[in-house]
Amino acid sequence: MGKWIFLLCLLGTQHVFADFIVKYRSGKVVTSKIDPTTLSALATSDSDDQIEYVEEDRYLQLHSSPNDPLYSQQWAMVNYLNDSFEMAKQEVSGAQTITVAVVDTGRTSHSDLNAVYVQGHDFISDSTNSQDGDGRDSDPTDTGDYARFGSNCGSMSSSSWHGTHVSGIVAAQTNNSVGVAGAGTNIQIQPIRVLGQCGGKTSDIADAIRWAAGGSVSGVGTNQSPAKVINLSLGGRGSCSQYMQEAVNFANSRGALVVVSSGNDGANVDSLEYTPANCRGVFRVGAVNTYRGESTYSNYGSIIDISAPGDIIYSTVNGGYTTASSESYKTMSGTSMSAGFISATAAMIFSINPNLYVDQVKDIMVRTAQSVYCRNINCSKGTVDAYEAVLEARREVPDASFEYQDTVLSGGTSNVESRVQVTNGGGGACGTIEDVNKAHRNYPGALFVLLAVFFVHRFVTRMRLKHS
Repeated sequence: MGKWIFLLCLLGTQHVFADFIVKYRSGKVVTSKIDPTTLSALATSDSDDQIEYVEEDRYLQLHSSPNDPLYSQQWAMVNYLNDSFEMAKQEVSGAQTITVAVVDTGRTSHSDLNAVYVQGHDFISDSTNSQDGDGRDSDPTDTGDYARFGSNCGSMSSSSWHGTHVSGIVAAQTNNSVGVAGAGTNIQIQPIRVLGQCGGKTSDIADAIRWAAGGSVSGVGTNQSPAKVINLSLGGRGSCSQYMQEAVNFANSRGALVVVSSGNDGANVDSLEYTPANCRGVFRVGAVNTYRGESTYSNYGSIIDISAPGDIIYSTVNGGYTTASSESYKTMSGTSMSAGFISATAAMIFSINPNLYVDQVKDIMVRTAQSVYCRNINCSKGTVDAYEAVLEARREVPDASFEYQDTVLSGGTSNVESRVQVTNGGGGACGTIEDVNKAHRNYPGALFVLLAVFFVHRFVTRMRLKHS
């Protein structure tokens, strides 16, 4: 019979609703919303299926001369490092096709992208957040991430079509007499929907990473086109979730590079409080402007691996204000856009030399990068030169023993107790989460629940051993 662990925050009086990831030693994963003030319960299925860890399920947010008629408006293609991306595309023409998973808001129908889309998936488990009437399913269509008046996501907002924009940066068709040209070639886009009106849950994003790399996820069919590059143009504040770190580790073990935008707060990310940029094994991207200078909004720090164009990037979108209407194009700025250029470059490196290892691909891009005019110390190790990277990749010999020097040694995880804060007045507190999702911001007591699970579970385990 199952054992029930009841959790009660004795000092607090407010209702606490927080989402958690519960990982059991058997490998089973349960996501649960817990309100300890109403004695909500957390169960272990049986005595030998013990809890391995419990952590908050945070919401992360999106970071915000071909014949293509809009090509002249793409400065990153026309004026950046002597047409570096265009020359790289010519160099790898006809090489192997690589799958890039864009883990984002999903896909919209677009004549510049439809031919490069492959099987994707919708990983948004919350039907309210997804706004498509259900939870996870096999349809990654972006139904809009607009926030209505009175929603639990904060202020109203229109749909961003962010995933379509990033996908266009990576692989919009070139020389098709339509719209824009993508930064890469020989690329197929795997659209994976994880971001809805309130952003995306850590558990959904981590499962999407695992599935994109060819892993098994409960309730989800097999990925027929595992990705070699996984683009995460998203993030939030907080330590690296253990569940997210496990997904990144799995992707790396399967030979998939996880590209992460560093964020747009103009802040130093060496504090390790920006995730998933603080997870070990990801490739962190900052932004540069048209003068190859560090963008004013770009996060910076010694953990940033590389930079790429991020300012005023013209790409594919949908024209709908809330729900989808006709296809369109617009500019966006941010490290999200920069990550798209890095994903395109990494895909072309794999295309020209498919047997290279992930750490080698990272090293090639950093080793061939050009200097950046930094506003801050350690803004990045340089800005990507796609053409030089592809040339170097052609000469590189696959080496399984090579290790890229990742400056994040601990995965960016922090001690849970260090994140507990005592509130002043008003009946005490059970602690607060310094960074929770936009939908559930600053509810006291959430972290106490996480700690209480461990202490109570440890007590129950010891009592079992004592009486066994």
